Parts: sequence; C-alpha cells; structure tokens
Amino acid sequence: MPWPPPGARGLACQPRAAEAHAATGAQPSVLIFLQASPLLLLVAVLAARRGGPLAPVLAALALAVPAAAASLAGGASLIPFLLTEALRGAWLALAPAAITAAGLLFHEAVTGEAEAQQAVPRARSHAELFTAVFLLGPFFETVTGFGIGVVFSLSAMRRLGVPAPAAAALSLLSQVLIPWGALGPGTLLGAALAGVDLRAFGAWTSAASAAWLLLLLPLFWRLAREAGLSGTVRERAGDAITMVVLVTLLVGANLLATVEVAGLIALSPPLLVRLFREGRGVPDARARRAALPYLALSLLLLATRLVPPVQAALTAHGMLRPYPDLPGIATLHHPATMLALVALPVLAVRSEGRWAALARAAARARMPIILLFLYVVLARWLGASGAAASLAGALAASAGPVAMPFVTPVLGAAGGFFTGTNVGSNSILMPIQSALAGKQGFPPAFLPALQNFTGSALCILAPMRISATAALAADGTTEADLYRRLWWTGAAALLAALGWIAALRLG
Repeated sequence: MPWPPPGARGLACQPRAAEAHAATGAQPSVLIFLQASPLLLLVAVLAARRGGPLAPVLAALALAVPAAAASLAGGASLIPFLLTEALRGAWLALAPAAITAAGLLFHEAVTGEAEAQQAVPRARSHAELFTAVFLLGPFFETVTGFGIGVVFSLSAMRRLGVPAPAAAALSLLSQVLIPWGALGPGTLLGAALAGVDLRAFGAWTSAASAAWLLLLLPLFWRLAREAGLSGTVRERAGDAITMVVLVTLLVGANLLATVEVAGLIALSPPLLVRLFREGRGVPDARARRAALPYLALSLLLLATRLVPPVQAALTAHGMLRPYPDLPGIATLHHPATMLALVALPVLAVRSEGRWAALARAAARARMPIILLFLYVVLARWLGASGAAASLAGALAASAGPVAMPFVTPVLGAAGGFFTGTNVGSNSILMPIQSALAGKQGFPPAFLPALQNFTGSALCILAPMRISATAALAADGTTEADLYRRLWWTGAAALLAALGWIAALRLG
C-alpha cells in the first residue's frame, strides 16, 4: 500500500500565517496573541479548577473561532470552515470514541468475575502493580491505542485496592508507549511527513523513550508507596531490571523490525515472565475463568493484526471513509469490534445484570466521549486554519540558531499537550520541525523523532486525557489531583529529549 495513505495528506495542516496577516492587516504580535489565546485560556481555566470538565474546552472553543478567522487564508469563509472542520473532527473522534465505549463495555462484562475473585483471599503485591502499570496496560495500549490501556489499568488498580486518586494517576502511566499505540499510526505518519527512514525514526524515538522510562521509575515508586504497595529493596531492584530489559528490547525491536510490531515485540517477553512468576501456585478454576476474556481478547487482537491473511480479509470489507483525505474505519478490523466480540458473549452467559451492565457502560462513556469530540474539534479549528503552525513558527524563529535544536522538544511537548494525540501533534508540527531539522547538523531522523517522542509523552498530561481519566475514575478524583502527581512525566520527557540533544551536540 502506498505511503502516506490518503488520511495522512488530510491530517497535515499548511501554514497560512503570512496570507492571514496580509488579509487581515493585523500586527504580527497581535495575531500571535490571538492565535495563542484559546490555549492560554484553556490552561487558565484548568488551573482555576472551576466549571467542571467541560468548562476549559468550551472556553477554548469560544476563542478558537476568532483565532481561526484571523488565521484563515484570504477569501476563505469562516462559517463553512468551522462547520466542515467540526464534522471532520467528529469523524476523527469516532474511532477512539468507539474504542472507549467498547472498552468500558468489556470492563463491565468481566466485572462479575472480578467481583467473584474479590471473595478469594489474595495478596496485594508490588510486583502485580508494576506489571499492571508498565506491562499489561501498555500491552493493551499497543494493540488497541486511543487510551484504552487506561481502562484496563484502572480496572487492575481497583482489583489491587489502590485508593483514589493514586489509581487514576498510575493508570495514566500505562500510556508510556503511545508512539507504538494502535500499532503506531501516529509514528508512521510522522516519519512520512518528515521524509525520513522509518526504522531510524523509530530507533531514535525508542532511544528517547528508553531514557524517559528509566526516569519514571522514581515516580512509580512514590505512587506505589501512596497505594500502600511500596515494595522491598529486592522488588524495586526487580522493577529496575525489568525496565532495563524492556527498554533494551524496545530499542532493538525498532532497529530490527518496524514500529508496527516493535511495541509488541518489546513487551511480550517481560510480560509473560512477570505473569508466570506472579501466577505460580495460586491459580484455581475461578481465577482461570476470570482470565479467559482477557486471554481471548489478546489472542484476537494479535491474530487480526499480526497474521497478514486475516488482516487483509478483515480490511477488505466494511471500510467506512466519508472523507477521502481522512483515515477510514475498517469496521471488521477495528479494535472496538474485537472488544465487543469478546464482551457481548461474556454478558450473554450472565444469569442476571446484563442490561444494568450495558447502562453502566453507557453512562461512564458519555463524558469521556463528549470531551474527546470537543478537544478534537478544537485541534481541527486551530490546526486546519493555520493558527497552530503559525504559533510554532513564531516560537522557533524567536529562539535563534544556538537554541534552535532545543526548541524541537518544547514544540513537540506543546503539540502533544494541546492535541492529546501524537497523530495530531505530528500532523500540525512535523512539517515545520523537519524543515528546521535540516539546518541543525543532526542525523536526519533525530529531531523529527524527538518531535514524535515529546508529542507522545506529553499526551499523558493533555487536558483531554486528564479530564477523561478523572471522569472514568468516577471516584472524586480531580484534574488537579492528577496534575500534582504526574507533572514529572512531562518534565522527565523534556529532560530525556534535551539530554539527547546535548549529547549529540557535544559529540
């Protein structure tokens, strides 16, 4: 199949700042402030912690209208643009929204067995917590994407009795392999837009991710202590050894294979070893029965993605693509379909409570889906109008030649924070980042890969993900609770990226 696919062309925005300035007559500083105002207001309302989860994005959307109007090329009509991009945003939001809903349905389907398991005496172990956060959650995120790893990790936190809001914070750490989430479409798109070798792009992304993952261990240990599962010195040493193995496999898989399967290759050996060690001597018939849906889902996802004839057969039929320049949805191959195929039979064999489980899943999915749609529309209005690209260009131009390489991770971080997806961050910023990278004397794929890495890492702190996770937790956890616990994820990502830049510059 040719690359980039039709959807890649539609996702990339083209800078229109010069045309907009000429058409409006606005001073550059006034125009930049106007384009930045939706994002500044978003941060301000989030910091004020008022108005509930919808208030920040609704406020940002209100200011995005004049920002888009000022950024559009001369002759473009505002109202048709806003309506068109809202509909296109709704289409882009449909795929992750379906997975969120189906993931919650799966969770409700297996809850009966999980509740039955709570009656069985079992130890709450530090090792199980590490496995849930850094192996099992990322595994589901790798094969499904769209943040569904949070759903599975949050369920695991509840089974382990982790108190709120530590449970929600730990579940968000399952997003650490976003560049390989859903088998890496955002990373594939980033490499295509940058025009660099995919294997080198994936290898540099994994090198930055390796440093970041090691820097996240102290944060995990602090949250584990809050959860009452701090672990012994030996257990923490085991965490460190497992993490070193994981990052080594991640870098090696990206060097030897491609990004589509690199995450699975890296996660599978340590995950299998951990699950085997933690399960020795304790499984009984009820435990095995409770594990069957998870096993069935894993096998189904792997078979439909790693067996080429199966993948080809499922993607050949049932494709929905209302917009030729945006990605389509292969309904038979979609992760939501796989989740539903496992969840519905599990619900069907229940003796009671089927309709109540469906109602609970629908109720829990409502707010995350609304937030997802609104944030995607915000990203479309700012990205497709040229406002986001104009802001990025202004920031890069103000940095100067010496500091220019260090702007790359900052731009990537901002893109990931405000779009909540590496697809959005790469499509908005990669054309500018790749143009800047050609003048810096680094390996061709290096700076574009840092854009991909930091844009992915900061997705953990994106308002849409933080708000959606707080809504999913439904236990009184607030966005402020999560930001207080997880700020180090963003700081560590920037530290890892800047460290690589300094190392190569000194070298």
